[in-house]
Amino acid sequence: MTTTSPRKTATAHTDAALAESVDRAVALERLRRIADPEERLVAYTRIVTEDVFNLGIANNVLLFDLLSKEVFAKVQLTEADAEYVSPPYGVQELLDPITTLLRRRFSPGIDPEYDVYATAGGSGALESLAFALLHGGVLNPGDQVLLPAPFWPGFLWCFEQRPGLKCVPARLDGDQQLTLTVDALKRAYEAAPDPKPKLLVLTNPHNPLGVNYEKKLLEDVCRWALDRQMHIVSDEIYAHSQSTGTDGFTSVLSLDAYATAPDRIHLVYGLTKDFGLSGFRIGFLISKSNDVRKVMQGDETWKSLSWFGPLDSLKTAYVRKLFGTTTKPSDFPAKLMKDYADRLKDAHDKAAASLDKAQIPYVGKGDSKRNAAQFFLLDLSKYLDSAKLPGNLPLFNHEIDPREARLDAFIRTDAKVLLLPGGEMHCPKAGYFRLCYTADTVDRVDKAITALATSLAKL
Repeated sequence: MTTTSPRKTATAHTDAALAESVDRAVALERLRRIADPEERLVAYTRIVTEDVFNLGIANNVLLFDLLSKEVFAKVQLTEADAEYVSPPYGVQELLDPITTLLRRRFSPGIDPEYDVYATAGGSGALESLAFALLHGGVLNPGDQVLLPAPFWPGFLWCFEQRPGLKCVPARLDGDQQLTLTVDALKRAYEAAPDPKPKLLVLTNPHNPLGVNYEKKLLEDVCRWALDRQMHIVSDEIYAHSQSTGTDGFTSVLSLDAYATAPDRIHLVYGLTKDFGLSGFRIGFLISKSNDVRKVMQGDETWKSLSWFGPLDSLKTAYVRKLFGTTTKPSDFPAKLMKDYADRLKDAHDKAAASLDKAQIPYVGKGDSKRNAAQFFLLDLSKYLDSAKLPGNLPLFNHEIDPREARLDAFIRTDAKVLLLPGGEMHCPKAGYFRLCYTADTVDRVDKAITALATSLAKL
């Protein structure tokens, strides 16, 4: 019988620990090279051994049980689903029942045959719009895109990376409420070099603020932009995410301003957020522009841009089960959104109560009419300069205030809570963090907020 000496065992354990630490260091370094901050958070959860609360990524798990029962478990694929038979922007028998939902939420004037184009996610719809306006001569490479800030960081890649446009942040008014105003847009527009921005991007409800923009404000903003010959795109991907229990949402497609220039106001929607299908990458570009129609459908000189980000046949099979077809539409989406409203309000109210109990401040606190969609934007700026923040924590955020990156690393390693730093979203000051309260179950969100409060108390 042979035995292993304690010294050799200890050495083996030490070598294994060293190898693990080296591998982890390499993995952490790779994280820094991931451009998308939300993708970075997901990657982090895969390399750490301990359980973490990822509330930084915009996910919605509130409907998974209903979707699993009514959709995922019932999809049956056919040979046609594996064949090269459907147009990349969506087969008409599917776009028809989807348009029923779009008409109900955005505008009864949406034409399913000419106005609705399916894409691989909302980001694909945004980039497709940029290419359509470039192809139509509305935009030229290098033209500027006006974006109320803070904003979803993906806009930068949608408009800059391949279309070659330049995003110009328009800082919202105030440090506490961060309010969209025409004056805020004017300041950024006038400060921008010539030629002035030609595209205005709105997000309603807003990400990361979650607010609904009132109709009068939207009318004023759109008329101001149209008077300057701008095109407008409204990202309304959180349109059903109404957490206050009342529906304060107004779509740009319902505005009087839209009626005056329907070919210059475009809308993006998708099933990724309201429907909890982020991994499916299903978006829709809704536009009456002939430039958009030509680029998305194609013609004798231009191949459909949808081929590079299609609604593929496997996604189509699932969406068909969700929405039905032209001849057999399903009432499940309407029922699902009704259940979602109740679940979202419950999740919002419990998360707000947890934040209030923990005395963690957030934008819009105390305003009962302020819809939070799926987010709370926390204001943790008072902790930025704490002398108790460790100085040797691994940082992996790009181009943000180093104090914010250090605070983020502390929260991530001490509380085991992942948030999205505001610097990644062009917040007006350091110290904001986005918390997505639909990214995990209600109970786990409560535990995460408790853990966050316990860690912040150490500072």
